[in-house]
Amino acid sequence: MKYMSLLLLFLSLASHAAPDGKALYEEKCSVCHSYRGEGGIGLPLTKEILSQISDDYIGRTIRVGRPGRIMPSFNTLSDAQVGAIIRYIRSWSGKPGPVFKAIKSKGNVARGKPLYKKHCVRCHGQDGSGEGPGTGVTQSRERSFMVMPAALNNPGFQQSASDAMIHDIVLSGRKVGGMPSFKSKLTDQEIADVVAYVRTLEPPAPKQGMEEWRGKPAYIMESPYDFETTVENVKQALTGANFRIFPPRYLEQGLTDEFSVNTRQISIRFCNFKELYHLLNIDPRLGTVLPCRINVIERDGKVLVISANVAQLATLFNNQELSEVGVLMEEIILSVMEEATL
Repeated sequence: MKYMSLLLLFLSLASHAAPDGKALYEEKCSVCHSYRGEGGIGLPLTKEILSQISDDYIGRTIRVGRPGRIMPSFNTLSDAQVGAIIRYIRSWSGKPGPVFKAIKSKGNVARGKPLYKKHCVRCHGQDGSGEGPGTGVTQSRERSFMVMPAALNNPGFQQSASDAMIHDIVLSGRKVGGMPSFKSKLTDQEIADVVAYVRTLEPPAPKQGMEEWRGKPAYIMESPYDFETTVENVKQALTGANFRIFPPRYLEQGLTDEFSVNTRQISIRFCNFKELYHLLNIDPRLGTVLPCRINVIERDGKVLVISANVAQLATLFNNQELSEVGVLMEEIILSVMEEATL
């Protein structure tokens, strides 16, 4: 009985052991920020950057992510897990993070707007979304930028960054990101005015796909033609839309033996390489779902033309620019499908 009690006590203590920050970071964060914070798709977490951001900022960023950008929200993590990740990240520099006051900046929006236009627009953009297109992978920054300038209008940034932290970064600059110090260019009051204006920045309303197909996993149209004619119609429509067509494949090809494959289910794969490179520059993860394809299936006497809902699929990547491209692709794919089934 005594040994059983000790065993139960041991198991109870083990179940309440502190979370492993290294393991959590490698599972949740390393794919974008790299294993030691070297950066990649995500911001590099260098000693210089860590010296300018508070633990509170890191924790809130983990919690809310960057809606409409690459970084997802990890709002299901416990406080203990978030704390463990922060401690692991801090271990790289061996120094505690700065602590900023939570008081609201006493700036003037009207005075801050022209100052923002003069000093900040070139890198952060008119609307605060960051300079150039993309997510910081290839096209989104000047060659001198090691990272993409912060999207100041992002609700995740707005919720995570305190006024005092933004003020300090404007004052000190950010060497890693190429941001200069404004210590000799702006007074403390002028920086406070800029911070006040930054707080008014909001992201544009996201573009959405056609209401008829919104929320549906796939586009499905019934063809009035027989199976073979429909296949040829899809190919001709794709060629007319400037797509290169790859050899079609049976849907079950590779999933069953060649004698059991249903030959009345064909996947027509297509691609426009110029657009492909454009999409991959916006978000490399899109390569996991390319090339595009339209399926033609004969079932119960009906011929169906089916394609994945690209506008819906794009929303899964948490990238506003990619979502906009998804809406454009939806228009093209639906026009191809409609032309093939008219």
